[in-house]
Amino acid sequence: MRVSPPAARAGRLLGLLVALWVTVPGVLHPLNPGWLSGVNLIFHEAGHMLLMFAGEIPMLLGGSLLQVLVPGACVAAFLGRGDRFAAGLTTLWLAHSLSGVAAYIRDAPGRDLPLITGDPDTHDWWQLLGGWNALDAADPLGRFVLFLAYAAVVGGVLLALWDEVAAP
Repeated sequence: MRVSPPAARAGRLLGLLVALWVTVPGVLHPLNPGWLSGVNLIFHEAGHMLLMFAGEIPMLLGGSLLQVLVPGACVAAFLGRGDRFAAGLTTLWLAHSLSGVAAYIRDAPGRDLPLITGDPDTHDWWQLLGGWNALDAADPLGRFVLFLAYAAVVGGVLLALWDEVAAP
């Protein structure tokens, strides 16, 4: 356990506050686009491209999967090198991404979200859940993913503050 000098502690606190300012509005209101939503969209679309040859279901899941795996891998990488502060900040990004996926899942029955294709029939979760005759599961599944997003916000803050709070 390391204790940071006061200036470093203040800088970390400021960094955490900025990260919260950037991520939490998107967690609470995932349908309001922002620059971080654009970053998540890039990874979402890349997931489709990476898994397009693996079959329809992996390709459809690939968007949401990569959108969550990229920030998750960043969290794991920072934890692997012992940087809990950076892992906490990237966990906030993970929360933002999870919230966007939750909104997308919950939108499946109505398909009201604007898609980059402009065609509501290309809605990943509508195709997946509809194909499984499980569109009624969209809301509970989306709520569960949203719960994970909220838990990630709390976990990210605790992780970022770990060394400061746990210091003697």
